Amino acid sequence: MGKVFKSPYRRPPTPEGLHKIENNTMEWFDIEMYSNFNTGVLEQYFEEKNKSDGFHRSTWTWWKIIVGIIVGTLFAAINQYVGLKVGMVIGGSWYISYLIGMGLFWKPTEINLSSGASTGASMICTGFVFTFPAMYILAYEDGYISTGSFPPMYVPITATIFAGFLGVMYFIIFRRVWLVEDPLPMPTFEAWVQLLDIANDVSEGEASRAKETIRKVSMMGLLSGGFTFLRDFPIMENNHKDIFQSHTAAGTSYDEHISVMDHYFAGDHYDIGDVHQPYASAEYTWIDFQLSPMLIATGWFMRWRAALLVSLGTLFTWFVVVPIAVHHGMPVVIEGLTYNVRDLDPPALTAAGQVARIMAIGAILGGGLTGLAKMAPVFKTATADLRKIKGGGGGATSEFIPGLGWYEWPMSHILVMTVVTFFGVSIAFISAGYPAPQVLMLSLLLVSLTFFLGAIAVKVMGETSIEPVSGTSFIVLLMLVGVFKLMGTSRTETVILAIIGTTVFGGAISMSGDIILDFKNSLYIGNRPYQQMRAEILGIIPGAIIAGVFAMIFSEQLAKGELNLIAPQAHAFAFFTKMLVGGDVNLTIFALGFCIGIFMELLTGMGTAFGLGMYFPLGLAFPLMLGGGMRDLWQEKVFEKQAKEENWSERTKTLKLLDTYMLATGLIIGEALVGTIVAIFLFTVPGWV
Repeated sequence: MGKVFKSPYRRPPTPEGLHKIENNTMEWFDIEMYSNFNTGVLEQYFEEKNKSDGFHRSTWTWWKIIVGIIVGTLFAAINQYVGLKVGMVIGGSWYISYLIGMGLFWKPTEINLSSGASTGASMICTGFVFTFPAMYILAYEDGYISTGSFPPMYVPITATIFAGFLGVMYFIIFRRVWLVEDPLPMPTFEAWVQLLDIANDVSEGEASRAKETIRKVSMMGLLSGGFTFLRDFPIMENNHKDIFQSHTAAGTSYDEHISVMDHYFAGDHYDIGDVHQPYASAEYTWIDFQLSPMLIATGWFMRWRAALLVSLGTLFTWFVVVPIAVHHGMPVVIEGLTYNVRDLDPPALTAAGQVARIMAIGAILGGGLTGLAKMAPVFKTATADLRKIKGGGGGATSEFIPGLGWYEWPMSHILVMTVVTFFGVSIAFISAGYPAPQVLMLSLLLVSLTFFLGAIAVKVMGETSIEPVSGTSFIVLLMLVGVFKLMGTSRTETVILAIIGTTVFGGAISMSGDIILDFKNSLYIGNRPYQQMRAEILGIIPGAIIAGVFAMIFSEQLAKGELNLIAPQAHAFAFFTKMLVGGDVNLTIFALGFCIGIFMELLTGMGTAFGLGMYFPLGLAFPLMLGGGMRDLWQEKVFEKQAKEENWSERTKTLKLLDTYMLATGLIIGEALVGTIVAIFLFTVPGWV
C-alpha cells in the first residue's frame, strides 16, 4: 500500500477497519467499509485490490450498456424540458437504470457501468438546457440578432461531443488525487453505494419488488402524461378567442386550436394549466397555482427547506418588489419608450416582467459569482493539486497491467484529446463560415477553461455535492464576449460564438462532475476506471445529438411563446449577453438584484436559488412548496414512525425511500414526455396554433 498523505478531508479509520485492511480481509460491501469511507487508507487499499481482482469482477456486457444509453438518451430530452420548466435538472435516469438492473439480477458492477452510460447520455444536455436557448430568446423575443445568423445544429452538437470527451478524459489525473490519496467527501454518494449493496445481495423477492416499482413508475407516468395531454395538447377548436389571441403589426391573430382543459375551463380564473386570480384585478400582485405534477414531484425531491428557500425569492418578488414598484409608479422602458408601470395593464404583471425579472437575473449572477468567490480556498488547493500532478506527485499508478489489460484509461490520451478537441471544435465552426481568428481563440479558451474552471467546479461539488455550472458558465460568457469585442467581432457573431461556446463548456464540466462521481462509486464496488470511462464516453454521443435536436425544438417554441416554459437561466444568459455586448438594459435594477444575490448567498448559501425563485411566478413556487411540505410531513409522521415501530434496517429504509423517488420520477417523466411530444408537434406543424 502506498504512503498515506495528509488530507483536509480524511476521516480517522476504525480499529476494526484497519485490522481488516492490514490482514487483507476487507471486501467490497463489508460492514466496515461504510465506517471507513474517506479515510484514505480504505481508498488506497481498494485501489490496489481493484487492480488485480477488478479485471474478473468488472465485466462488460454490451446489451446492458446499450440499455443504459437508451434510458439516458431518453432523459437527454426529458431533462431539457424539466430544466426549462423549473430551472433545474432532476437526474432520474440513474434511478431507472438501477431499478432495471436490480429487477434483472445484474451484478453491482454491471449496474454501475450501465448507469454511467445512462448519465453520460442524459447529463451532456446541461449546456443546451441553461445557455443555448438564450440565442433564440435574443432573436425571437428581443429582436437583438437575426434568426438567419444561427449556425447549423451540427456545430454545437459536434463541439459538445468533443468537449464532453475532454471533460471526461482529463479527470483521470484527478481521480488519483481526489478519490484515492485525498478523497473528497462527495456528500450523498453513500446512497448510491447502498443501492449497489442491495443489488449485490438481491433476492427473488427484492427483484420482484424492483419490477413492481417500475410498474408503479409506468402507471404514474401514464397518469401524469394523460393529464398533461388534456392540459397542453391543442386538439380542440378555439372557443375562447378573447383569451387566446395575439397582437402584431399586421393586426390581431387567434390561436386556431387549444387544449381540452382550455376549451372547457378557460376564463377569468384558468388558462394554460394555471388557476389564477382575474388579470383585471392584478394591480399590486397576482396569485396563481400551476397544475403541474412535475412541480409537485420536484418539490418532493427538494424537501421543504430547499423548496422554501427557492420560493422565498418568489414570495419576495410578488409580495415586496412588485407591490413597491406599482405603488411608486416606477418608470419602465419598453421598445425605447418610457412608461409609468401603473399606466400599463395589468400593473402587477408588467412590474414583474419589467422590474422583478431584471432584478432576478442580477440576483442569479450575484449569487453565483459570490458562491464561487466563497470557494477561493478551493481555487488555491485545486491549483496546488494541478502543480502536484505536473510535478509527478499525483501518485502515478500503472495504467496497463501485463497479462490483464488496461486498469484505467491511458493518461497519454489526455494530450491527444486536447489536440483533437481544439481542432475538432475549430473545424466545426470554420466550416459554418465563422472567422478563423475568433474560432481559434474560442477553441483555445474552451480547452483551457474546461481544464481550470472544470477542476474548480468539480472540487466544489466534491465538498458540497453541488456543481456550480451556472456560476462558472457566467465567467466563461464574460471572458468570451470580452475577447471577441477586443478582436473587433461583429455584434451578431459575438453573441452566437459566446453563447454556443458557453453551451459547450456547460456540457464539458457536467461530464467532469458526472465521471468523478462514477469513479467514486466504482472504487468501492470493484469496477475498473477504464470500463467506467468507456461507458461514459459511449453515452455522450447519442446524448449530445438528441440534446441538440430537442434544444432547437424547445428553444424556438419557448422564444415564440408557444410553450409555457420559464427558462430562468436562459433568460439570465440572454440578458447578461446583451448587457456585455451593449444593449438597452436597466443597469440600476440589475445592480440592485446583483446586490440582493450577494446578500442572500452570504446569508443562506443559496443566493442563486433565491435569484431563480425571484424569476418564477407564484404558481410555480406553490406546487414546489406543496411537494416539499408533503415530503417532510410524510417522512416525519409516516416514514420514520413506521421505521421505528417495525425496526427497519437501513436497507429497508433505503428501498422504501427509493420507492417514493421513483413515483415522483414517474410524474416528472410523464409530463416531460407529453410536453416534448407537444413541442415536436408544434414544431413540425407550423400554424396549428
